[in-house]
Amino acid sequence: MDYKKILSGMAAALLLTGCSEAFLDTDNLTSKDSSNFPVNISDAEEIVTGIYRPVMGDADQPQNNVLFVAELMSDERLGAAGKDDALAQSIANYKKTNDNLYSGLWSRMYQGIYRCNFLLASDGMIDWAGDEATRSRILGEAYFMRAYYYFDLVRLFENVPMPLTPEPANLPQAPVDEAYGQIAADLVNAIKMLPDKRHAALNGVGTDGHGTKWTAEALLARVYLFYTGVYGKDAITLAGEEAGTVGKSDVVSYLEDVINNSGHDLAKNFGDLWAYSAAGDYWLNKKYGYNWLGDCDTWAGWEGQTEGYRDNPEAIFSIKHAYGAQYYGRNLTVLFFSPRYQDSDNPNSDGDGWGGVYPFGTGWGGGTVTYDIWNSWPVNDPRRKASILNVDDPEEVLPDGRHMIYHDNGGHQVEDTHMFNKKYIAINVHTDKMTTKDPQNGPGAVALYWYCYPDLMDTDNDYMSCNFMDEVPLRFADVLLMHSELTGTANGINRVRARVGLDPVGYSMENLMNERRWELAFEGIRFFDLKRWGKMDLIDAHRSNIECYCDGNLRTISIKMRPETKGWLPIPDDEVRKSNGVLVQNAGWSTSEGNYSTPY
Repeated sequence: MDYKKILSGMAAALLLTGCSEAFLDTDNLTSKDSSNFPVNISDAEEIVTGIYRPVMGDADQPQNNVLFVAELMSDERLGAAGKDDALAQSIANYKKTNDNLYSGLWSRMYQGIYRCNFLLASDGMIDWAGDEATRSRILGEAYFMRAYYYFDLVRLFENVPMPLTPEPANLPQAPVDEAYGQIAADLVNAIKMLPDKRHAALNGVGTDGHGTKWTAEALLARVYLFYTGVYGKDAITLAGEEAGTVGKSDVVSYLEDVINNSGHDLAKNFGDLWAYSAAGDYWLNKKYGYNWLGDCDTWAGWEGQTEGYRDNPEAIFSIKHAYGAQYYGRNLTVLFFSPRYQDSDNPNSDGDGWGGVYPFGTGWGGGTVTYDIWNSWPVNDPRRKASILNVDDPEEVLPDGRHMIYHDNGGHQVEDTHMFNKKYIAINVHTDKMTTKDPQNGPGAVALYWYCYPDLMDTDNDYMSCNFMDEVPLRFADVLLMHSELTGTANGINRVRARVGLDPVGYSMENLMNERRWELAFEGIRFFDLKRWGKMDLIDAHRSNIECYCDGNLRTISIKMRPETKGWLPIPDDEVRKSNGVLVQNAGWSTSEGNYSTPY
């Protein structure tokens, strides 16, 4: 998805405001608003682009990103980062640094919902030029994304208002059953309206940030599993004109449609899903004459800016990010979850241009990985080392054979377990090209995107602006595992295991839970799985009495959730106040509850 188009669509969508009758009687010849926009397919496409912008999160506020919040609230991460990063630590502790901590997250989702509602309400004024296929696809994307935003809202905040038109209204929170009924109805509509084409014929649609029939079917399965798990139901009653229910057999049929007909499949190698695979192979391949990476146009990794990535059959839905001058398109979660100040300008570094943890780049040190997942993960499972950077592991070496050189207390790092995720992490490549634009990387090592886009080396971007890896919230492995869970069969589990060379297992809930943990670790899924399985107690159990480094000192800490919150986030106090009592704050989150100040 072209980021410039995202900005254009966002700007257009923000102009879509209500107008007085007097204004509507006057021809508007100078700007776009609801009197003259949208009127044709081009206008509608512009709004579609704007619909996807809020899901990217915020380039300056990581708590506005669902992946970031869900990871820190799970049993596999600590808040970590620096002494001054109370934000991350408060999320991990189920507390808040201020009463409007999640106002940006809340607002962004409703921005997306408003744009979906506006487009759906504009159907009658758009000249579709007889192109029913385009009309169906565009409106289907609006239904899909409205469901996507609402699902994120209800699985984080639980009780939320659900406007279905663009007109402003002070609505009460929708009852849970009605909310999920509306989400499911929107997805059923999207399934009917979105293109029914195999992945290979999509020409990028589906992995370039757009919804397809397959994304809607996969998301509906995730919605069903969460709703029935958390609320003890066995079916979703559809809202509106979509009378009826969605039950287990319906969801299994949707998943089997994805499995059998979409063209989506598992990537050949698990490691090829991650950007570090490309970076790590780059130096060795170039040095020894192998040109597997070519000119950066065949990568299968998550960075998502190349044709090779768009051909990756495993990505069912992607959240796009941008690089370089497109500062507001950067992936801030990647920056936050990367090792803190570990590149070659570190005063204790070897200074030879590699950086101590090459090919991994520098960041803010948030979301360090807990010991429990490393220790409980079977050592014969290659996903363990493919997913976790353990800087104490003797097998983690630089390309020249030296062990990684990790420096404690980089930038006053706290809650440092010496372990970081590898899936969403800054990446460097080693090159003979010299650049001084980013001293964090030093001569000889440049951020991944700089090598592929050398024209950007002459810009003023620093290491904080260079993370453009996409997020992939829905991939084919999850579809297989959801199918196993719903059918009580091991076929999906064993297909996922076979990809990494593991022996088949029989179906049991324990095997299913383990497989989801190992395959989908650090992808923002674990927290919601624990909630729907009734396993929230593992969050405390796996984050208690952890011995880690805090500002250079070894310290034992325990990170606790607050059970009175039941794992739901607080509605921003400003929203409660503006509603004049219509919105009710979630339990455990009154103004005086849950406040946090860093102990470091």
